[in-house]
Amino acid sequence: MFRSFFRDKRGVSEIIASLIIVLIASVAGVALYSYSLSSFSSSSSTFQLQTSQKEERARERFSIISVWWDTEDLLNLTVLNFGKIEIAIDAVYVDGTQVTINEGRGAIIVPGKKGHVKCTKTDLTQSETYEISVVSERGSEDVVYWEA
Repeated sequence: MFRSFFRDKRGVSEIIASLIIVLIASVAGVALYSYSLSSFSSSSSTFQLQTSQKEERARERFSIISVWWDTEDLLNLTVLNFGKIEIAIDAVYVDGTQVTINEGRGAIIVPGKKGHVKCTKTDLTQSETYEISVVSERGSEDVVYWEA
């Protein structure tokens, strides 16, 4: 009887080992499930943020309607916002080189209104054509060719 008790232990240990393996697999599955939930929710919120940024960018429309160079060596730009949302000018480029904005950077231009930007650009040559590009804070861009 004592020997038969030891023989039955072998069957009990196989059952316990199987239960431990099932428990480990269950814990790993729960951990993977909770990780995937947080991962999917963060990717979903990132997708929603990117979609809303693209939507705002699509609603943003503006145009450079006037360019002139004054006696103080400042390049003056008038920007018309004809989009559906307000804009703010972030950068101005002349022939691909960013210029320093003295006035108007970050100023809000509401739909249907004009905004003015003054930039420092001293090396302009008379009767030469320049590519002037204005970029908003959302990344929209308008380009105009201007003859000094």
